[in-house]
Amino acid sequence: MMQQQTYLLELYRAGLRSASDIAKASFENAQRLHAQQLDALREALDSNTRSAQRLSEATSIADLMALQVKLAGTQAEQAADRWRCWVRSRARSASSASACARPTTTLPRAASRVR
Repeated sequence: MMQQQTYLLELYRAGLRSASDIAKASFENAQRLHAQQLDALREALDSNTRSAQRLSEATSIADLMALQVKLAGTQAEQAADRWRCWVRSRARSASSASACARPTTTLPRAASRVR
């Protein structure tokens, strides 16, 4: 009878350790995802600031329109890349979609490059 109680207690302890390990791993994954999301948001805000600065440097409507067209093309390309990456990652694993978070591309330095 004593051996069965010992076995039951060991089984109980092992279950508690496993539950604790799973909770810890889940928490660490949530922290990692949160950090990746914050990094992606920071990069997007920085990219937006740089693009707005370059757009404000346009000297004519033609320059402004050329920069806007270039920015729209870049954003469409990035969106397609992210969707493609997301679909591929979903096919492989539900946990790897965060690997698709990449920095965004900004406009060229000077408006004169677009002409």
